[in-house]
Formats: sequence, C-alpha cells, structure tokens
Amino acid sequence: IRDIILLKSSKLHIKPFKRYSGVPGLFSHPVYEQTRIMYERENSLLLSASASALCNNLAVINRKAGKSGGNATNIAVVHQNNINIIPVTESEKNKPVFLTVHSNGSVLCEVTQVLWCDLGFEVVLVVGSTLGLHIYDRDGVELLFSHPCIDGPEEEYNFVKGIATLNNEVLCVGNSSGVLRVFGVLDEETCLSFMDRKEGHMDAITDIASIDYRLASADDSGVICLWYFNGTELLQIATVDTFGSAVTSLFLWKDWLAAAYGSGHIRIFDSSKINYTYDGSRPVTAVRLLTETAAHARYITAMDVALGVDYLLTASEDSYVKIWRVCKNIM
Repeated sequence: IRDIILLKSSKLHIKPFKRYSGVPGLFSHPVYEQTRIMYERENSLLLSASASALCNNLAVINRKAGKSGGNATNIAVVHQNNINIIPVTESEKNKPVFLTVHSNGSVLCEVTQVLWCDLGFEVVLVVGSTLGLHIYDRDGVELLFSHPCIDGPEEEYNFVKGIATLNNEVLCVGNSSGVLRVFGVLDEETCLSFMDRKEGHMDAITDIASIDYRLASADDSGVICLWYFNGTELLQIATVDTFGSAVTSLFLWKDWLAAAYGSGHIRIFDSSKINYTYDGSRPVTAVRLLTETAAHARYITAMDVALGVDYLLTASEDSYVKIWRVCKNIM
C-alpha cells in the first residue's frame, strides 16, 4: 500500500420507516434507510514507503489540535521502523517527513503505534516501539523524551502499544507485558516525569482510550479494564470479561465504551453506571453490555467516532470500511 485516499463528506439523508412484522397491528423496530453516499473521493496522498499491517496504523493531526473536529493538516503512517508524516494541505504537500526510529547499537526496532497528543504546553508526536516510548515535537524532527517502558525479559519480543492522555495532564502507555505506565506532564523543558505503573492485564495490551480522567485498556485475550485517575495514581474500577477474541480498538465517549474485536464484532458498553470510590477500596465489578453486532467478516483493524453526530467508523481485513449510526435508544 503506497497511497492514502482522502474522502470528502457529503450530506447524508437517513429516512426512518416502519417495517411490517406480519402480525396485524404490530410493527418491528424502525429501520433506517440510507439514501445518499456519505463520502466522496477527493484525492490521494503518496507515501514514501508501504504501510505495516498494524491495527490503528493511521494518526491525524487537525488544525484545532487537541480538540475534536477540524480539517486534517498532517497524517502519519508506520512502516517497520519508519514513520511517514505527510502534509495534507496543498501548500505543504511537497514537504513530507520520513522519521526513522533506531537504537544506538545493533538492536532492530519496529514502530508499533504513533499518535499526536496535546500535553498542554504543546502538541507532540508520541511513538511506541520495540525500544520503548519516544516523544518528538509536533513535526517529528526533535526528540524530546524517551523511556524504555519494557517489563519482559530482554530475549522476548517487547513493545509499547496503546497511547492516550488524561485531560491533557497525564500520558498513559501500555506494553506487551500488560503493564500501564503513567507519566505526568511537566513543562516544555522537562516534558514528562514517571508517576505510576499498573499491572492490570495478563496479556499484551492492544489499545487504550480515555476521556477526562477515565481510561480503558484492552489486551490480546479480549479483557478490558476501566480505570480512574485520582491525581496521583490509576485505580482500576471495572472489568469486561473476554468474548474469546482480541480487542483491537477502543473508544470512550459520553457514557459509552466502544470496543472492536478480532472476530469482527463491535460491542458498546455502558460506562456511566459504575459506582466506585476514588481511593480504590471498592471491589472491581463488571460493565453492562448495551449492544453488539457482527460488523465484519474478518479482523477489525481500526475504529473511530465522529463525536458530534455519533457515527462510528470501522475498517477491517475484509476490505470494507463501514459507518455506523449509534442510536440513543441503545440505553
């Protein structure tokens, strides 16, 4: 894969209608009929190299960095130990950045995830790899901070996976040993300082998501853990048991937690009705499943949510990109 296709959103008409159930006087639930294509193809961006077959292998930075919405200005895609940073705007298209992550010795490196994060003092490019955590400036030119974030034996395949911020004040990252690390945001000169370390998973962490001071983390066995940050440490407040397949992508918004699975399923959980104490003394409980659907025939590789309209987008190894409407009546 050497191209990225940009899509332009167009007006979507959704017409609800009642479908007759076959029983006199009884109708089934409303069915929503889509009458117009939601996105139109604009143009393509050429990558400097191919894209690795990684889940969530596309990062975007908007003009309104740190906020939802806005048009993309740069995108980043991982290929082995390289990061393609491609400007989207016409004036910058001839200035791509090709960032290579490597060690000082002969150790081979693979980048596992990239994400632009707002740390309060500035927007930075956060990179997870088999060498640990690396933080670069917004353009991916200057290395600001690094940390090994490795807990397994050196002879094993160790990597960082899962990146999220809590209210632009705390950076959280996961790794292949199932460990979450928390870094406090200091200032532009010092960047970050280590705050906490939690062993919440028995398997490699696949993704993490956050909203305000709440965090969700998932692992390769399909277990999801919900956390709350009390200002000094992460407290585990709830768990979601495995459904027999790896969780590939997470998203927290409103009172919902959306999870995509390797089985092709999407599941949405209620994250609002969890009674817990901020000191972590309350026993960890389960989370209520609101709805689920067999969305794809194969592995779901990425998921995102349009926050203003509650549209959920999924991409899969079955070659389909699908857009779902999350209805309020799932509650």
